Amino acid sequence: MTSYWWGCTSCGTKYDFKNVFESRGITHYIWVVLIASGWDPFNLLNKCNDCGKDQLRITYRFPRAEETPLQVKYMVELGPFEEYVPMMWETIPNGASEQTWIDFKYVNVRNIWRLAFGRGDIGKLFELYRDRTGDRLIAK
Repeated sequence: MTSYWWGCTSCGTKYDFKNVFESRGITHYIWVVLIASGWDPFNLLNKCNDCGKDQLRITYRFPRAEETPLQVKYMVELGPFEEYVPMMWETIPNGASEQTWIDFKYVNVRNIWRLAFGRGDIGKLFELYRDRTGDRLIAK
């Protein structure tokens, strides 16, 4: 299995990206599906072919040494700025939907990396998150 795949939180089935949206991988999916759709959150949850439930999410290991599987709940972004897209991902560790982790990443052309933000940009990401999800991650 590659670094990123589609995993079902209900039955545990795993799918390569090419088997879900005919996408070559996570960065291709971000550029071709998510950015093209205006970051439509419906593209982050799909129907599992095995169990038929709408529980198929982008999944990856973090940190890789501990191999905690994370599933993407939401993605918000700044940009794109030409070939650079900084993002914040809200994730579900080990399929435990009662807790979430925040992961900061960026895409540069066709590679995905971890990221550090300045205060102003991180504030914008949290505002985007609130606008798109209706949830305030950090209480005032």
